[in-house]
Amino acid sequence: MNAGFFRRAFSSLLDASIMILVLYLSFILGGRTILRNQVENFDEVFAAYNQVVDEYNASLSTLYEEYTAAIELADGDKALEAAAKTVYDEAKAALDAQQLLDIDPYDAPLTPYFLNCIFYFVFGFIILLSIYTVVLKGMTLGRRLMQLKLEGSVNPITLFLHDIILKYFFIVTISFIWTPYVGLLLVGLSLIADVILINFSRKKLTLRDMLTKISIVKTGYGY
Repeated sequence: MNAGFFRRAFSSLLDASIMILVLYLSFILGGRTILRNQVENFDEVFAAYNQVVDEYNASLSTLYEEYTAAIELADGDKALEAAAKTVYDEAKAALDAQQLLDIDPYDAPLTPYFLNCIFYFVFGFIILLSIYTVVLKGMTLGRRLMQLKLEGSVNPITLFLHDIILKYFFIVTISFIWTPYVGLLLVGLSLIADVILINFSRKKLTLRDMLTKISIVKTGYGY
């Protein structure tokens, strides 16, 4: 019998969590150092950047406290509240403009670092999951724990298409080409489509199941 949505979803969540944990540990143990070494004088630059950010946040917090105090003193007077809001907006605009000037020297060296951190996790996840899935022939830890088995046209190519390309890669690629919001929208639409197809169709197959001719069934592992 083909597996239901929640059993399949939980197995995917378990496998994804394992990959993210491995990536995080690798980042802490060595990946972070490699990426930071690509930025000249990273420690000094990053410390100065954080100082600018901390000073901005402290100033913004003080400004907001002054604004809330002015609102309390207005005691419901709409004119005074509007005046306090105007003062706050003007002060915040000036603070934001100064922040852009103060942080500008650190954008060039640190922006590539932050982007590389994103690439490390996103594409590292895709690569690691690909190896994990293909080497185990689809019998991942998540599927074993949830008592799931792949049936049908199961081979390295169809596994890669089913578990990586059609499940994650297109959404990740679209997120980078357009915006993360489009990626999140696609994730939501994909989940809705999976719920409908698995729960309300006779064969309980998703689109990627149909395209790759793979079924995910409930079973029992004796090992």
